[in-house]
Amino acid sequence: MITFRCLMCSSTVFASEQEQGAMVDCPECGASLNVPQQSVETPAPVLNRADSRVPGRQDQAYAAESVSTKSIFRAKRKAQQDAEADGKVFDSSRFDQDKTSRKTVAAVVAVFVIAMGGYAYYLNRPVERLVLTDEVATQLLQGVNTSDDSSLTSLMDNYMDAQCTCTEMMGRILMYIDTQEKLDEVLEDLKRLSQIALIQNPRINAIDRNRADMEIMSVMEEYKSRQAGAHSKLEKEVIRIQKINPGLANSLKDNVAAIGMLDMFQN
Repeated sequence: MITFRCLMCSSTVFASEQEQGAMVDCPECGASLNVPQQSVETPAPVLNRADSRVPGRQDQAYAAESVSTKSIFRAKRKAQQDAEADGKVFDSSRFDQDKTSRKTVAAVVAVFVIAMGGYAYYLNRPVERLVLTDEVATQLLQGVNTSDDSSLTSLMDNYMDAQCTCTEMMGRILMYIDTQEKLDEVLEDLKRLSQIALIQNPRINAIDRNRADMEIMSVMEEYKSRQAGAHSKLEKEVIRIQKINPGLANSLKDNVAAIGMLDMFQN
């Protein structure tokens, strides 16, 4: 006679020696078990595990899963027996929460993977070329050449907005450059924006920016921050291009006056 314990409910199972290696059902919980070669104290493996004679990673994963399954199975069976003993209808919904939790975790993981994939695509997506149209160039020229004498703040606002916009557009155009061919495509737009940005307006130059005028000081402070950000972006892109090909950065310095005036080329 061979005795062993059921892995699912720990009940003692009896089998004849002729049943060695065969499959029998646990009389207590009904789990299908493989009969060991001799009596053992440890629980017998369940159905379909007899072909795995050498323990490995799959066996370890299976063992962990079996322990979890065993605990849920035993708790569910006990709750069912208690309900039947009390003449109540057994509600198994709370024992299905584990499956629901796994589905929830799987869904969260799937969403995370999709989000990371989208972010990776965003970081590596091709940069589209920003084209300077004649209409936009005309508007920028009107801004830097403003003659709006309604107020000093209005005059400064028009001029400095156009100047900052020119610098910001140059930074966006530089993002497109990573080869000589792309530089050749956008070089004329960069030159044109640089020329507009560096235009001197006599009315602006005549303003005393040091006088105690709160409106003028407010406008200057607003555009000072914006222009600093635009120049920082411009220099960052030139440094990126320089790392790809120093010759491209030198070409920008020599052909685009506003870029040649950057601090990185003055030191």
